[in-house]
Amino acid sequence: MASPEVQTVADVRALRDARRTGGTNVPALVRAVLSAMRMTLVNLFRKPVTVHYPTTQRPYPDRYRGLLALVYEEDTGEEACIGCRLCEFVCPPAVIKVEIQKGEKRNYAKAFTLELYACEFCELCVQVCPTDAIVMMKSFDMATSDRRELLLDKDRLHTIGLQHEQSWATGNRLRDMQGPPKLAKTAAPKKVPPPAAATPSAAPKEGAQP
Repeated sequence: MASPEVQTVADVRALRDARRTGGTNVPALVRAVLSAMRMTLVNLFRKPVTVHYPTTQRPYPDRYRGLLALVYEEDTGEEACIGCRLCEFVCPPAVIKVEIQKGEKRNYAKAFTLELYACEFCELCVQVCPTDAIVMMKSFDMATSDRRELLLDKDRLHTIGLQHEQSWATGNRLRDMQGPPKLAKTAAPKKVPPPAAATPSAAPKEGAQP
């Protein structure tokens, strides 16, 4: 027995052929209407899957790639970005612009801009970051009617990093995944000490009993 999808396609073709010849295939028309109404009745009693956003938030997977953000160092609280511009060089649509500021101990990003409206969300900038300064968040909540609001500077990128939950992927984790698998460390065999050499017995003295 043919599936409902095949029957529906056959009915549509029959209607098309009948329309070309100037006639109306009433049985095919009735079957097509009943097939469509059957799907309507099936979904009428199905539990709705609509999420009432933003009142209800849907949980995101750990590797969800959402908004881009900048983060701070966990131990020192300083900006993690060192202004190396690797993210700027690797970005396919060239939406990242970084201006470096040299310091005594380390460098910083004097300016960091990201054109989110042209971003491809390819995650390449996250992958090449040596300090895990730029990450992706588990959120896409930045809908706006003004394109200029999607031009993010360094302060807004840091604010996004503090507002939303960070995704699993970081530069170090992504690079570890692409590298060769690490072999399990096997315990080194214990060295067995060589047997002690037997000391030769002293020669018996003359006249001593054997």
